Amino acid sequence: MSLTRRHILQAILAGAAATPLLSVVAATGAAAATVTTEISDAAFFGAWNSTTGTWSTSPVFDYDGHPGMTSVADAARAGDYRTARTALLQYMKGRDERVPPAWAYNGVYSTSLVPLFLDHIWTLGKGEIYQTTLTVGTDWTTSAPDVTSAVQGAISAGGVGFMLMARNKESARAEFASRHAADGAPELTLTYEDGTVLTLAADQSCYIAAGTDADTVFGSAETIEVHDEGTGAFSSTSRKGYLWFDLSGVTSPQTATLGLTGRTSGTAQDVMLYQVQVGFDESTRTWNNTVQNTFSWQGDAKGFDWKKITGANVDSEFYYQLPRFYFAGPLADAYAAAGDEEIATGLIGLMTDFIADTNTSAYGSAAGAASYPRNLDAAWRVQNWCYVYEILRSSPSLTADTNTTLLKALYAAGPFFSTTTSATANWMITIKSALVYLGVCFPEFASATQWRQDALAYLVQQLGSSLYADGGYIEASSTYAMGVANTFVGTSNVLVANSYDVGTIAPLSGLSWFLADQTYPNGYDPAYGDSSYTNQRSSLAKLADLLGDDQLKYVATAGAEGTEPDHTSVTYPDTRVAVQRTGWTDTDWYLRIGADRGNHGHPDELAVQVYAHDRPLLPAMGAYAYVTDPTADWLRKTTQSHNTITVDGAAQDPTAAGSVGNVATPWADLADGYTDATAGVRHERSVLFLHDLGWIVSDALTPADSAEHSYEQNWHLLPDAAPTLDGATARTAFGSGTQLHIIPADPDAATPALKDGYYSPVTYQVAPAAYVSYSLASPGTVKLDTLLLPVREHTRAKASLSLVTGSDSARVLELRADSLKGYYLRAADDGTSRGFGPYRYDGPLAYVDQDQSVLRILLTGGTTLQQGKNDLLAADQALNGTLAVRLNTRDKTIEVSGTAAAAGGADLYLAAPWARSATVAGQAVPLTRKRDLVVVAALR
Repeated sequence: MSLTRRHILQAILAGAAATPLLSVVAATGAAAATVTTEISDAAFFGAWNSTTGTWSTSPVFDYDGHPGMTSVADAARAGDYRTARTALLQYMKGRDERVPPAWAYNGVYSTSLVPLFLDHIWTLGKGEIYQTTLTVGTDWTTSAPDVTSAVQGAISAGGVGFMLMARNKESARAEFASRHAADGAPELTLTYEDGTVLTLAADQSCYIAAGTDADTVFGSAETIEVHDEGTGAFSSTSRKGYLWFDLSGVTSPQTATLGLTGRTSGTAQDVMLYQVQVGFDESTRTWNNTVQNTFSWQGDAKGFDWKKITGANVDSEFYYQLPRFYFAGPLADAYAAAGDEEIATGLIGLMTDFIADTNTSAYGSAAGAASYPRNLDAAWRVQNWCYVYEILRSSPSLTADTNTTLLKALYAAGPFFSTTTSATANWMITIKSALVYLGVCFPEFASATQWRQDALAYLVQQLGSSLYADGGYIEASSTYAMGVANTFVGTSNVLVANSYDVGTIAPLSGLSWFLADQTYPNGYDPAYGDSSYTNQRSSLAKLADLLGDDQLKYVATAGAEGTEPDHTSVTYPDTRVAVQRTGWTDTDWYLRIGADRGNHGHPDELAVQVYAHDRPLLPAMGAYAYVTDPTADWLRKTTQSHNTITVDGAAQDPTAAGSVGNVATPWADLADGYTDATAGVRHERSVLFLHDLGWIVSDALTPADSAEHSYEQNWHLLPDAAPTLDGATARTAFGSGTQLHIIPADPDAATPALKDGYYSPVTYQVAPAAYVSYSLASPGTVKLDTLLLPVREHTRAKASLSLVTGSDSARVLELRADSLKGYYLRAADDGTSRGFGPYRYDGPLAYVDQDQSVLRILLTGGTTLQQGKNDLLAADQALNGTLAVRLNTRDKTIEVSGTAAAAGGADLYLAAPWARSATVAGQAVPLTRKRDLVVVAALR
């Protein structure tokens, strides 16, 4: 067990820390530790041999390189370590300013959290957001805290929740009227600009109880109990209360208040109010099945032991992230702003408490506070401590002994980070960045230069080895990829700010464009794998500045600065990712398809994400939490929760063989991919993107045996999509903005259904989200074709896709959209000429549409496209790749593009005698004529 923070501070501030730390532990009466791993004063300041005039134990400092440390060195040579500590503090207070790395924090921060941090009340992530603290007395009284921001932010999720938790550990127990109470039931009052007032009753209310009631449901109780006492994160008598309000159909109010009627068994009691972003069922919620993210060690006489919480359904990340000291940066900033020494004293106490605990053998690491609990967590802690030390070094609350204790812990991290390893790329990058920060922020350490130089060289090498040859990141998570890029930006900025040379980080450009190419048109993360839907533009802007990349700057600023990129759609063949996009503005269209693999990935091979006009229409559904929980497991571990096809109900194996590619043309893209991620059944998916209409997604599932297999094609939507089914066609009904229609070409091929799923935009937030599912069971090859049709606001959808013929060797679709009429052929690549609508083609793929004066043709392989009995297009050799042709009789132009239009491609003979000009791959080419045909020569 650790000391109380009060005892530690008293011991340190009184000068007791001049004795070894173990002695302090014993003197204060805490449980004795058998081993301490704190560096001795002799090993830290050095031990001088007066006979030889040399250091018999070398100091960790470069005294000669820092003349200001002369008094520290003199005291160390005399063996007067108490004076050395005092001299070291004086030096650190007066030394030149260092620019530390920015602090990291993983929650929703406000200054109101500072008192909670000081009392060690801590929330993991963004799922529980502190609102305010209420005070209740012995009589039933009603309070109405303002919850406007919580409600406004929850409108799109369709509901808002709240948690009630005791502010202090005490014997008093608070109770509030539940929704089942005869009087004083909770109400949400919404007020609008026009004065309209809407009052909502709670839809769910309950409390959960630890101890013997951990599996007991209290959803029908007339009161909601709130209580906390004892030691540790909670006790057997702890209680937390929960409320949920349905916001379906509700518009965002100007103000919102939460009416709560409560009382306490004590004279007065403080109760914290949090917004929660996970719905619940009051008839089943218990302590054991509730994922909890907020715990309190307030007033714990034993102090916090920094160990794993047991007895609650808590994410293991709590154990890893709390020792990262994510709260330290906000506390340091609060101290810098207010100069309140109570904050400085509290923060120093938390840091020294951590050191006192973890520098003992009970924590299982010889490196002690430098390494606990894992090297990744230690790296984040060092980054945060580097930041706060630069502020705390001038605080009157920092004593000579405390300063020495902190610097010993920071120094010990250097040798540890120099040698520790991990097989995970983002871990090693974070670890080596922390080593750079140590070398920059504490140049007085003799190893600082070596740490800095070696770590930077390692980082550049590690980044290169963390990317595929195409520049894609090896972990299948966009958020983790951006995290690595941000780490490089932060490291480079710290080096530059402290007048060190960064050099060239060549691989960073490839990673930056991998991130930019995948970013939604609105600048947000596509959030595949263990990722969050967050705005990436500020991070891309920092990368653009670091790299001096004007095109990246354009993406980062939505075109406000920089130069428009020289590409739109892109393929990363090694990473197995392709992106189709029409441009780089917020209203452009976008589709991502991937068969990627790696850490933090999901079983989501050939899943797509779609964005059009103003919102994601088919998003990735997120990750929620690293916790044993049905919702988290469904999101992270099932294929069913992704926009792809589940085979036989099994989760895919993303490490299986697969590929993804895309061909981009000025008016259409064609993506193709396959995966063997479900044993025994190959899934092939192609996506024809007609830039002015939508996407035709074609799926083929080919089993290796003759047995019947079950298939489930799923399309996932945002929580406020409100989907409906009209036969087999699904339509969203957002309150405003762009809608999506999902139109199967063969409505009888599969059984449509609306199912209940979940959407987690960021970690620890989750909301119910209905999705559209098409299921069937069949032996042999199964083929499905689907039109994904975005419908802009205030427009009417006039589009249909229908299956004309379907066989094992060929599939013909007819597309209608306003005046456009198109035909789509996908066939075996056997050289056979097949009819599709009024056309025939001898290749494996052909798409032709006509809209008034414009005829468009997309072909793969083959040589001859006929209309009726006449050749419409003939090539003098088989097309090598995909060819796109646009014939405009009004403008009398021919445009040829696609991979088959590259230099050395085929000469084309077109039934376009009216043509006056032609371009191939954007280059003007001469036209020649041969009877009623025009000849468009290939590029040479």
